[in-house]
Amino acid sequence: MTAPKKLAEFILVALVCLMIGYGTGTVLTERAHMITPETTIALEWSDGIIDDPPMGAHIYLEPHMDGKSVRLIVHIGRGDPAFYQESHNGEIDVVADSKAAAAKWSVVRWTPEGLHLGRDGNKTRHFIPRASIKPIEP
Repeated sequence: MTAPKKLAEFILVALVCLMIGYGTGTVLTERAHMITPETTIALEWSDGIIDDPPMGAHIYLEPHMDGKSVRLIVHIGRGDPAFYQESHNGEIDVVADSKAAAAKWSVVRWTPEGLHLGRDGNKTRHFIPRASIKPIEP
């Protein structure tokens, strides 16, 4: 077996193709882990008057084997926020699709007592007392 006539060009083309493939794979992998506006159901900040620092409740969707996982993360502070989640991944519900998620979970309301999430008729679907909203320990 003989070596290609222009071995240097062959190696250069192979390295460029490898770098393009690696870069594309990295971008696509990171894109899958991003929370984008397309996945957001609701984002509501407290007014900052009854709490310091202000808190923001973000309800978003992640893929799930049974449809969509509805998740909640609470941002505590604005500049460099701490975060609160009720479970290890913040899941509060699993729904069939994004339309069902929006129907159930798009209402978010902050009160002096705590955080009200979703609506079921005239009732709140999920309530988190303000005293329970503590930053996740690293």
